[in-house]
Amino acid sequence: MTDQTQTDQTRTDENRAEEATTDGTKTAGLNRRWALRRGTVGMMLQEQKLKDWIARLSENGEYASHPLMEEFRALAADHLKLMRQLTKIAKISDRIQTDTRQMTHALHAASQTDPLTELPNRRHMIERLDAELCRIGRSGGGFALIMLDIDHFKQVNDAFGHIAGDHVLVEIAGLLRRNLRGHDLCARWGGEEFLVLLPDADRTQAETVAEKLRGIVARQPIVHRGHGIAITLSLGVAAHRPGGTTDACIQAADDALYVAKRAGRNRWATAA
Repeated sequence: MTDQTQTDQTRTDENRAEEATTDGTKTAGLNRRWALRRGTVGMMLQEQKLKDWIARLSENGEYASHPLMEEFRALAADHLKLMRQLTKIAKISDRIQTDTRQMTHALHAASQTDPLTELPNRRHMIERLDAELCRIGRSGGGFALIMLDIDHFKQVNDAFGHIAGDHVLVEIAGLLRRNLRGHDLCARWGGEEFLVLLPDADRTQAETVAEKLRGIVARQPIVHRGHGIAITLSLGVAAHRPGGTTDACIQAADDALYVAKRAGRNRWATAA
């Protein structure tokens, strides 16, 4: 940006500052203009304006030879020094605010994400279920849930170690994520349990998804340090009932999961 362009921009900002007030009346003066131009850009404009003003006065012979001109230059230099300090403070403040926003965003994401599998956690799922319940309350439709559990997971930890167990959880999470629709949600519910939300799905569609996930995991051993670990899933399917709560639907899916467990595992069952 040229000096002339900066000067023109500064004058435009001054005119807007003098005209823009809350009650429609004109308010002139540095305080009003400064209030409308908070931040480092405004400070830089003010600094450039003062420099241009001193340059114009110095070019005018009448003002340049005035006995108070030296004192004015000294005061202007002190003012410029102060404005530079304020600009630095404003930049630091901007960085702090940016860092704070980023930290807040990171903390929010961390509070809703399982650190091991990087899937949404239970809190995230509960919030999403509440939102889903509001959605179907407004526009109708429904949703289905699949509660799934890794069969004999304790035996995996005992036989291969907890590091291998963590690896299994991460790999299963990846398989689930890759084999669901984009708007489905899979969350780590706790331990070796996962909960899948299928928006706009009925019981039959959820059963199809449950069988698909069961088959994919059963056919694909998890490899860890050269060892193939055979994994199977037990799954419980439940569809939301009109007028029912999310808690009731979760409990129904959980009950169906234990029906599948008692029936021999590596299978799915549907809530009655």
